[in-house]
Amino acid sequence: MSVRIGVDELEGVVEKLRAAGAWTEGSKAVQAVDLQRLDARIEELQRSFPADALHAVAIKAMPLVAVLRRIVSRGAGLEAASWEEVALARAAGCPGDRIVFDGPAKTDEELRAALDLGCWLNADHPRELERLAALGAPGDARVGVRVNPEIGAGSIGFTSTVAKGSKFGVPLRDAPSLRDRFPFLTGLHVHTGSQGCGLDLLTAAAWRTAEIVEQLDLDWLDVGGGLPVRYTDRDPEPPTVAAWAEALAGMPGWGSRRLLTEVGRHVHAGGGITISRIEAVKEVDGEPLLVVHVGADLLLRRVYRPDDWDHEFIVTDPTGRPRQGEARSTKIGGPLCFSGDLLARGRALPEAREGDLLIIRDTGAYTLSMWSRHCSRGLPPVWGLDGGDVERLFAGESPQDVVRFWGG
Repeated sequence: MSVRIGVDELEGVVEKLRAAGAWTEGSKAVQAVDLQRLDARIEELQRSFPADALHAVAIKAMPLVAVLRRIVSRGAGLEAASWEEVALARAAGCPGDRIVFDGPAKTDEELRAALDLGCWLNADHPRELERLAALGAPGDARVGVRVNPEIGAGSIGFTSTVAKGSKFGVPLRDAPSLRDRFPFLTGLHVHTGSQGCGLDLLTAAAWRTAEIVEQLDLDWLDVGGGLPVRYTDRDPEPPTVAAWAEALAGMPGWGSRRLLTEVGRHVHAGGGITISRIEAVKEVDGEPLLVVHVGADLLLRRVYRPDDWDHEFIVTDPTGRPRQGEARSTKIGGPLCFSGDLLARGRALPEAREGDLLIIRDTGAYTLSMWSRHCSRGLPPVWGLDGGDVERLFAGESPQDVVRFWGG
């Protein structure tokens, strides 16, 4: 099964959604998530890494409890970057020993609760370790510290985290002195960042950290995530999980020390699509502009950092059949009340009509979790595709739900 939902599958997806009542004439936008692709990505991790490795999928990539519950049911864990995400993990039925709690701003109350829960706890800085010591971190606690090997950034600087000056962690060279000061420290955590980090950077960061884990005789290594994905056919082919694991297989401690991963984007992105009704087709300066129901609210990075983040946009008829015909330079405008809410400029697309569909590929990660409340539009519903079955994973938000959110 391919990582991404293919263009040739879109008509069948729309047909399934229509048959299940998930897309009707009154629908504005929905997301669809292929649950079997999600299963396949988790199985790929489990197959490629040592059998006792814990694969804690990043909640920040896709926080829907129904999706998290599916991940847990497949034997994986969850990585939480906030205490609220720990609560989501618990709501999904994830046991404490399969939760990894990260983040640079943990309170004493959260640290104490994490120790009680028995989760894997990655401190971000020495002061946090001092607070854990004051809380009486037990000797059997799973406490690590995030380290930065300071080896450079990927192609997207603001999501790279192993360059000198990163806001996360402590320099890797400081790990031995921290181990001397805090004997309850049992592991190290390194995370290169997100999209834009190649296999060489991922591998170098993990290897250098593994060497220190071996030197200090620690119990475990968390190699984080950051495995990139392919959003358009112009993007280079990303490394596979198998290639990543093969590149790590010779590092110190492979197969003898516990290994953790925190992959999120690779697990989720390609298995999700977003469908919006094309509400209007306008002519602006001799160029068509398609007005749709998602924009910077759902695809925040695409709108604000268009040179770094892209998606493929497919215009289809109302049944999901891709439109054919001569392509024209086209803009795609979102629903928000500011002029910069544009998903695409100068995109070559066939002629679209009001009532057609715009399908956006690879939206399974870092979309709903980054939802913007500007203009107070409600989150779209999300439906899961499980072979021939379609199930509602999230009802979306009605206007009344939004009023309740704002305290009305």
